[in-house]
Amino acid sequence: MEFIIFESLLPVFIVIGVGLLLRKSALVPEPDWRGIELLGYWLLFPVLVFDSLVRMDLSGIDLGAITQAYLAAVLIQLALIWFLRGAMRQHLGLSDPTFSAVFQTSTRWNGFVALAIASKMAGTQGLALVALIIAITVPVLNVVNVAVLTVCTSQHKPTLWTTSVNTFKVPLIWAALLGLAVNLAGIPLYEPLLVSLDVVGRAGLGIGLLAVGAGIRLQAMRAAKLPVVVTVIAKLVIFPLWVYAGCLV
Repeated sequence: MEFIIFESLLPVFIVIGVGLLLRKSALVPEPDWRGIELLGYWLLFPVLVFDSLVRMDLSGIDLGAITQAYLAAVLIQLALIWFLRGAMRQHLGLSDPTFSAVFQTSTRWNGFVALAIASKMAGTQGLALVALIIAITVPVLNVVNVAVLTVCTSQHKPTLWTTSVNTFKVPLIWAALLGLAVNLAGIPLYEPLLVSLDVVGRAGLGIGLLAVGAGIRLQAMRAAKLPVVVTVIAKLVIFPLWVYAGCLV
């Protein structure tokens, strides 16, 4: 079983590694990676999310239980990391700006990587479930993280209006909500359009992972050893336990 999981995840990490090598080799100029990231953010991944949810078979899936379990885990994680802010400042010597980075990386997640892993391990249904979770949790994560970032790094207090506007500018949210609405309403889509959406969306998986690899900065990670260790434990050890507990409940 462990080997099957390893083989399922290995292609994802290989593509990320290729992205890192491409940036280091300068075969693709570094300024161009920003354009690639924007292409994925505004077009490729929203299309992938929309297409996945439109095709998703909702029969027999308890969407309420799935979303409640994951959302509960997200809320517990947000509260825990914020509660530990004082202890991190006192015992680990983390400044407020560093804590804001720890908070973000302990609570947020990379949808590009998650969608690629879900597609590889669980096919279209798994990919669609991740897209659904994006629609439910990204607004909450964005609102809270923008507020924490502003509190820790800015002299200006965040307003509910500006935070909400910034949150609902995220194209993945609109793509997920629209795809779910089309599915639930049973609206048929023209077959050539569905094929086009599939082609564009699938392109997003590879391009997104390459961009993730190109964004890795190994020297910066080595320089920030303590915050990196804290966030790895919080995100990859503690948070999965909350999700597991939520699923059991």
